[in-house]
Amino acid sequence: MTGLSEFANYELGEAFFDIIDKMVVGDGIPFSKAGDFDIVSPGWRKLANKNNKTPDDIKKIDQDYKMEIRDLADSCILYMCAKVGNKTYKLNFEEYKKFLSLTNCQNSNFPKDKLETDNYNKKIEIQFKKIANHGEQTGDDLIDNKDFAAFIYALDMKCDRDEDNNFEGFILNGKITPMNCAMAYHGLKDQADNMFSLKLREAYKNLYV
Repeated sequence: MTGLSEFANYELGEAFFDIIDKMVVGDGIPFSKAGDFDIVSPGWRKLANKNNKTPDDIKKIDQDYKMEIRDLADSCILYMCAKVGNKTYKLNFEEYKKFLSLTNCQNSNFPKDKLETDNYNKKIEIQFKKIANHGEQTGDDLIDNKDFAAFIYALDMKCDRDEDNNFEGFILNGKITPMNCAMAYHGLKDQADNMFSLKLREAYKNLYV
């Protein structure tokens, strides 16, 4: 009994990382030619684009979106844990770091000397804790399927602003863009409580609270 969705599969998790890793080059620069990653089904998008949606339509859009996010997150956790030989489906920091080194996820520029190694490990630990604790200051310091679902959800959250550029909240469109990934790349490695930390907290609350 894994606690993961019956639709979780290794190949989908592998494809997710392969696609989003191509969206960021160098030290967090968005690669626009990579295109967007559609995280929802054509059926979901068709209903979401429907005019004059009923309350039942709106409810179904929300429920199906969350279900698809969870299935994708479960696939990612399945893939990550398989790569490092973890059977609990909860990754600690050393396992997460091992996963990055085995897959070269996020186009990691692996260190060559002690100073670079210390700096790299510090940034990766900050990133790990932000994902593991879904943007909170403290938590269990383990990345599970719920934490990763919040991460994927947060990647899709776009800031909605009024005509004067004042922040009004977040919108979702089911697409992860290179810019979304680049902003996450930088936000996750910043010790400060930043916009991506807020997105992670909001995402977790919307999914599970």
